[in-house]
Amino acid sequence: MTDSQTAEHPEPRPIPAPDNFPIEWDNPEDSHLPLNQDRQHAPTPLTPLSGWLAQHHWAPGSSVGFAALDQPLMMHIRRINTYYYLAVTPSVPMEQMAEAGKKAEAGLKAALPVFADRWDNEWLPEIRSCHDRWNAFDLPAASDSELLEHLTWTLDTFERFWDIHFEVMIPALVGPSMLLDLYSDLIEDAGPMDAYKLTQGFDNTSLRAGEDLWKLSQTAADSDGVKSILASTPTGDVMSALEKSEDGKKLIAGINSYAQAWGFRSDTVIEIGDPSWVEDPSIVIDTVKAYLRDGSEDPRKNWNEIVAERERIVSETREKISGYPEPVKQQFNGMLHAGQQGHRIQEDHSWWIDQQANHQVRKVFLEFGNRLASAGVISERDDVFMLTGDEIIESAKSGFTGDFKSAASERRAEMEKWAEIPAAPHIGTDYGPPPDNPVSRALGRFFGWGPPRDSDGPSDLISGTPGSSGKVTGTARVIIKLSDAGRLNKGDILVTATTSPPWTPLFATAGGIVTDTGGALSHCAIVAREYGIPATVGAAGATFAIKDGDRIEVDGDAGTVRIL
Repeated sequence: MTDSQTAEHPEPRPIPAPDNFPIEWDNPEDSHLPLNQDRQHAPTPLTPLSGWLAQHHWAPGSSVGFAALDQPLMMHIRRINTYYYLAVTPSVPMEQMAEAGKKAEAGLKAALPVFADRWDNEWLPEIRSCHDRWNAFDLPAASDSELLEHLTWTLDTFERFWDIHFEVMIPALVGPSMLLDLYSDLIEDAGPMDAYKLTQGFDNTSLRAGEDLWKLSQTAADSDGVKSILASTPTGDVMSALEKSEDGKKLIAGINSYAQAWGFRSDTVIEIGDPSWVEDPSIVIDTVKAYLRDGSEDPRKNWNEIVAERERIVSETREKISGYPEPVKQQFNGMLHAGQQGHRIQEDHSWWIDQQANHQVRKVFLEFGNRLASAGVISERDDVFMLTGDEIIESAKSGFTGDFKSAASERRAEMEKWAEIPAAPHIGTDYGPPPDNPVSRALGRFFGWGPPRDSDGPSDLISGTPGSSGKVTGTARVIIKLSDAGRLNKGDILVTATTSPPWTPLFATAGGIVTDTGGALSHCAIVAREYGIPATVGAAGATFAIKDGDRIEVDGDAGTVRIL
């Protein structure tokens, strides 16, 4: 260690890439970034257009959001061997970090009491107005110049959305995280999940979307003919089969109505190449089938029980701290409010920003795909996702000229090749662990960052992070894409790389959840607690070690999974 290095700032070291994952850096300076393969948001290869969008618009917008909160951080995103990599680095020189840290602490302290109000009354109205403008624009009728102008506005708006995303989500994650720290300090016998029970049971878009889908299944249950079609017809043929009866047509209307209300979403929050539910209702149909097959109960009933448990635990906690000085009780009340609102907004922001914004950007690029395909620049509309935004814009500016047919085919083959090779989890340069502060702790509890877990335990035991209380034994269903969710039966344990809000309806069917990624503040953990099912998150390698059909035991309090 040199004189300029300390234990907190160890000597940076290059991370060697695995032999089967050779890296050719497009920009040699990228090798200095501490890049992590973010399986929590994109576990599978990413299309070139999605990678371009994330690098050139998502990451810069996110960095603006950090700066707005006086957080000395920058976001970097790269597409390496078709996989999605993310790095967060200091935005100021190391010698300025102490002063920047004081400013960041003050910015966060100012944001925590007001972020929920700003979301409801400032940011959400702005976001809604942008969606209204997107929805009002007639894409097919636009001239080429009008379409290019609309794309410029779309990309600027997308960047602005990610500014808002981090302005709201940093305090929305820090609030619950700081509540956990405070609760652990105040309550002597605090369990690992107890503090999170104070924040459960608040209405949000993910729960409403799941509840509305269950209600849709109940309309299907009223007709024996419709139930028979759903039970015996392949998902891709259901809509045409339903057309043959009046009851079937009513369900079609219900499916279309649900898709218009909640269908501006797909599997993930990164990939815009995947069709949204409003384009392809297969996931809606599969979930309705599962609810009918398994006799799933009204999720609102369980939610009411979760609310009652929260109110009881809040009351008990206030009684336990009644002897503390008044400033401590006020601090608890402030952190309780921030934690509760943080969990609500974590789900709601995803609906309005992560999911719907991706859908809107996808629609715009699909129109470019139509025109590129008509001009013979690409073979078919969806090949547009095999191009970068720069290539699309340059072709459009020249009257939709060029030839990207071979390039699109080669890039699709490249994605297929790398899909068979597990991505290196870390590449670039290792600068050691991040400094310990409220933001890094909150991000760690969201992503599941932390010290390496014990790998010397029993070979049948996989260690992760406690996500939701309880213990359950069941059949593992290893599902990576939401389009395969029809294989999940009542009581099965969902084993997956990650979940995002579109996966929420599966929580009404699953007996438990296991994910490769995430921490106690991840979407999976929060929603599992709302549904009252055990979850172990951040169980790295679970989707590789557990085989579909294995009998497994999930202990959500210990954060373990045992293969029986």
